[in-house]
Amino acid sequence: MSLVGAVPAAVSRPDRVGATGARRSHQTLRRKILLAVIAIDACCCFAAAVVEILNAREATRVEVGASLEMAEPLVRETIAGFQREPSEDLAELQFALPGVRHVRITVHRPDGSLVSSREPVRPSAFSPAPAWFAGLIETSLARLEIPVVAAGEVQGTVAIQGEPADEIAEVWEDMTSLAALLAVLNALGLVAFALLLRRILSPLGALAQGLSALGRGGFERPLPIPHVQELAALAERFNTLAVALGEERETNARLSHRMVSLQDDERRQIAAELHDELGPCLFGLQANLGLLKSGLSTNCAMDAPAQERLATAIEISHRLQTLNRQLLRRLKPIALGEAPLGEVLSGLIAEFERRHPNHGFTFLPADLKPSYGPVVDLTVYRSVQEGVTNALRHAVCTSIEVRVEEQVTDDRTELVIQVTDDGVGLAAGSTSGFGLLGLGERIQALRGRFRLRSTPEGAALEVVVPLPQPEERLR
Repeated sequence: MSLVGAVPAAVSRPDRVGATGARRSHQTLRRKILLAVIAIDACCCFAAAVVEILNAREATRVEVGASLEMAEPLVRETIAGFQREPSEDLAELQFALPGVRHVRITVHRPDGSLVSSREPVRPSAFSPAPAWFAGLIETSLARLEIPVVAAGEVQGTVAIQGEPADEIAEVWEDMTSLAALLAVLNALGLVAFALLLRRILSPLGALAQGLSALGRGGFERPLPIPHVQELAALAERFNTLAVALGEERETNARLSHRMVSLQDDERRQIAAELHDELGPCLFGLQANLGLLKSGLSTNCAMDAPAQERLATAIEISHRLQTLNRQLLRRLKPIALGEAPLGEVLSGLIAEFERRHPNHGFTFLPADLKPSYGPVVDLTVYRSVQEGVTNALRHAVCTSIEVRVEEQVTDDRTELVIQVTDDGVGLAAGSTSGFGLLGLGERIQALRGRFRLRSTPEGAALEVVVPLPQPEERLR
């Protein structure tokens, strides 16, 4: 069967989705929406972090500035008390200086060397903030120096410097806690949004399945109407399109079936004319030529050229009669419609056995009815005839098996014809012959299916012919 490896495109309906699937993006609409929402959420979180940092920066500046303003009069009062009762040791001044939050107070000698330092008050313990975060929050603060004068001489200076480390650590603690809370809430929100989005977009999956079914010729299952207005409009228009295509398909099927019926009627009429008109004429011509030959040979002698011409005429009449019988068998098998279908097919297999004694033939009919109508009967006959003929011509096989049986699928009854052989299978790049193309067109007109494929043992021709329903027979 190497010459008929390709199934007719009109019948096989190759799936073109796989050819374009490699060019399509693997990202689904749901995934793209989720990625867009995550990107928007990340931008919002980043903007919120920037605003929070700016606010924390300003709040730290105000807080530390307020602490400086509060610490200055206290320090001046302490210095004034020290000046009234001066001491030679400036370190004693450190013990009298007040402790203020966010403020570092240091005592220096006139040469600038450090005498002592008063650390800021730490009301609570916070983990130190990272240096990069402290750099974002910390602002430049003024340094205030107050001289210490005793006995008309400058004994040293007291420096008041803002110390925002505690405030920054507190801000860092608050922001990390808030960030953790926001991360958990965002994760839960995204999960909930993903589930909700899956539910909202589920009609699109149904629409995709409906389109796939539509591509395979399934027009019977309307899509459910979703509650989303835009998706509901798509589903309604899809259902309207499916109904219109189904009606057109039914119309085309009826026209195709009618066309096949008309063609078969025309073949029967031609066969009848060949049988009733041309057949008797050829028989009469052959009989007269035989009588002419007998009479001439008896009554008078014929020269050699005349005898040769008469013999040629008789031979031509024989050829015409043989050709007429072959045309009759091609146009309409003589027994088809007059004997049960199983017996007609058995006779066809027997004819192949007679003409090809070196091949083994097996015919397995399964509870076939006497007839399924002239159109279906002839289609089954042609399928078996074409399948066996192709196997004999191209398969290089020794045995051929033919199965014909009824099958019920999806509440429809179908006739399944299988012609298998033990040959070489299908050759790569092989094309369909005219016989299979014509058979494919006939099966397509009957809304059947047709496939030629390789098997581990050889090749198989599979034909499925749907039987018309009772309401279809009435049309």
